[in-house]
Amino acid sequence: MNEKLHKYSVYLWGGHFMYLGRIDNVMEHAHHALQIIFNRSGKFQFRTDGPSIECGGVIIGGDQRHQLVSSDDSQVHVWLDKEATDAKKISAQHLREKEAIKIIDDSLLERLIACVNTDNNCFDSREQARDVYRKIVFELAGSSSDSGDPIDPRIVTALKLLREKYLSQKLGIAEIAGNVGLSQSRLIHLFTEQIGIPIRRYVLWIRLLTAMQMSSEGKQSLTEAAHNAGFSDAAHFSRTYRSMFGITPKGCTEKRKFVRVFSCFS
Repeated sequence: MNEKLHKYSVYLWGGHFMYLGRIDNVMEHAHHALQIIFNRSGKFQFRTDGPSIECGGVIIGGDQRHQLVSSDDSQVHVWLDKEATDAKKISAQHLREKEAIKIIDDSLLERLIACVNTDNNCFDSREQARDVYRKIVFELAGSSSDSGDPIDPRIVTALKLLREKYLSQKLGIAEIAGNVGLSQSRLIHLFTEQIGIPIRRYVLWIRLLTAMQMSSEGKQSLTEAAHNAGFSDAAHFSRTYRSMFGITPKGCTEKRKFVRVFSCFS
């Protein structure tokens, strides 16, 4: 693999992911995830219902139609599941029910830019990428559910079971709860409290991001990656992916030689 070809990077976690770089040819769309876009230098063109707006950054609530008209290599994108704690905090701080898209003001934009401590579109480590994510969410919401605090050992075990066995064995929540010594209701509550996203949504992210990583590596077709990640077929994966992120996985895999994909499940 020729590293010189790679210009952009994407970092994948359960419940959110971060992309550094240009995104071209994006049609008007809506997606379930909340999205933050900002430029580290200059401005970009963004459109909702009317004429395009020039700005340095924007917060887009889930399920809101929009279009990125222009993009460049200095851009940072963060997608968060609409049901995630961090997304709810950001929405409460910045978005109103009838105004679910907000242009980021200059003061906040400067603080967000300062969070991204890299001169290019790749971090030195996954830990650095996670630290940048935490800082971005802190600036937007005042806190981050991904604080780095110790996680309950039973939730650590549940995460391990989900990552290692869910895709192959399709473990149910009842079975996971039994394995970690919790009732189903307590597992659901504690998981959301500690991980920042409901367990069923976390499972969906595992499937989406696993298929995305498999296909981006070029070792499997979209159909093979979708099946191995637990989707019924490639069409099911594509529909789910587009619903969540507003773009198609095919468009991502076509640019895989320019993008490095890092799985940050830990």
